[in-house]
Amino acid sequence: MTDTIQLRVVSIIRETELASTFILEEVAGNPVPYKAGQFLTFIFNFHGREVRRSYSFSSTPEIDDKLSVTIKRVQNGEVSRYMLDRVHPGDILTALPPAGMFVPAQTENEGRDIFLLAAGSGITPVYSVLKFILHNELQSRVVLIFQNRSKEETIFRTQLENLVSVYRERFVWIDMILPRLNNEQLEIIIKHQIRFKREDALFYICGPVSFMRMCQFTIMVLKFSRDQIRKEFFVIDTPPPPPLLTDTRPKTVRVRGKKEYSFTTAYPKTILESALDQSIPLPYNCRNGRCSTCVARCVSGNVKMSVNEVLTEKDIANGLVLTCVGYATSDIELRFD
Repeated sequence: MTDTIQLRVVSIIRETELASTFILEEVAGNPVPYKAGQFLTFIFNFHGREVRRSYSFSSTPEIDDKLSVTIKRVQNGEVSRYMLDRVHPGDILTALPPAGMFVPAQTENEGRDIFLLAAGSGITPVYSVLKFILHNELQSRVVLIFQNRSKEETIFRTQLENLVSVYRERFVWIDMILPRLNNEQLEIIIKHQIRFKREDALFYICGPVSFMRMCQFTIMVLKFSRDQIRKEFFVIDTPPPPPLLTDTRPKTVRVRGKKEYSFTTAYPKTILESALDQSIPLPYNCRNGRCSTCVARCVSGNVKMSVNEVLTEKDIANGLVLTCVGYATSDIELRFD
């Protein structure tokens, strides 16, 4: 279920004083299918302790020849410091297959407004999505609102300037250097920049939690629906508490995919916790409902989630669940596509 891939570091490109892009290839030269906006979860072993961290693609399929992730140094960040200080071209990294729900929504290629809102290193998956949309949605208009402390700290500044030059008719970059973007400014920008039907507009948000919360609040105040918003979290909080359930009887979980498993779970254990306790290797990373590495399709039975920051109402209607915060309230069957 959790087959890993081996990736060789081809080269490292310094983007800013604190951020670098790692160009990667599968060690045997095999293609690694992925979507714009997704991420890789890298698995490290530090002194006998397994550590997992997810880093978003800055590359875009069908546009960039090789995979790339862009990593910014985090103060006291165990993995970011390791990657930036200890990893060199030629090194081999282990990762889970690409995952994530922060991907461009399907369209019939009719024109629509797409707002990309990023702060700091939150530009990484947004940059991947931006290139995909500009390349594939020839009728759509993209507005990037990108907040940074300074021009020197702006990741992909040169690349973005080039995209503005090439796609001037369809791409607007609002370059926000301090002071920070606020609700009033964002509301004015959205009202001024929208061109197509409001119900077709999409919003992609990535950055610090306070920035994302402000953006979502403003968008909702403007009467856009929650399903028009996509979010990608970089900061992982502590796991949420379980919901209040009275049925603590064991439930059977059947898993379908490349491999098949059957195990039991009982409240207050999540589906993922129960699987890992029984050495069933389901995919995971954040374990708090924010990254979607653990997403599965529930094809029978019922699952209650304690929190959900990534699945839309449409996703849930299609049976998608997050096993890391999901509790089986009946016998269930899951599929990992």
